[in-house]
Amino acid sequence: MKNFLTALNDQASAFYLIILLFILWEIAPRVGWVNPNFLPPFSQVIAAAGQLTIYQIILDTAVSLKRILIGFSAAILIAVPLGFILAGAMPKVSRFLNSLMMFLAQIPPFILFPVFVVVFGVGEGGIYTVILWSAVWPILFTTMTGVGQIDPLLIKCARSMGADTIDIFLKVVIPGAFPSIMTGLRSGMTMCFMMLIGAETLGADSGLGWLISNAQKMGLVPRIYLAALLVAVVGLAINYLFEWLENEIIIWKEQAPEL
Repeated sequence: MKNFLTALNDQASAFYLIILLFILWEIAPRVGWVNPNFLPPFSQVIAAAGQLTIYQIILDTAVSLKRILIGFSAAILIAVPLGFILAGAMPKVSRFLNSLMMFLAQIPPFILFPVFVVVFGVGEGGIYTVILWSAVWPILFTTMTGVGQIDPLLIKCARSMGADTIDIFLKVVIPGAFPSIMTGLRSGMTMCFMMLIGAETLGADSGLGWLISNAQKMGLVPRIYLAALLVAVVGLAINYLFEWLENEIIIWKEQAPEL
């Protein structure tokens, strides 16, 4: 009950801060603190929503979420098994490839977007590849880290109690690595969501990134901020979803004692 009340108070404080931000956003351009041509009042941004149909807003949001779901799922299917294989079954190969993987991970996917377009085509193919590239590295590295940090004593104890390889993998390796994997999933989702918006401004005809790009070309500054708010809301919702999943799935995680 105490934890619930504490979380509720934290959420209320965050809500009040957001309201304060919107109030300052409304006041600042009107009193001359900022140029209203570059930062229109918040009420004008809300009014810009009235110029768009609910169908268009939902459609653009759904298109972006579909791209994230496909690209991010592909990254999970590649990175998680590969991380288990390299860190668990092939540690020598992992150490040999570590420098190469670190080098590739440092290449920003947005820079590679023209290459992806040439190889996979304009539109969906290039966008999916950008999302995949953005998410696969943090998921891969955290999976390898999680597997590598499992105490070998736990595996020896499991073997001494008659557990076979499959049991050890399911009951020791996966639970031990899963918290680290969840951290990688959250980081990968953040990265691919950011890269998605950038990719949609260059190679898409729908989506939240395209909405920003289209508003910029038309000189509709309030609509740009409206699209940015939609991006923030969707990103925040995804982050809360991952936080909820982590708390629901990792039930064995030790909680810090209350003071």
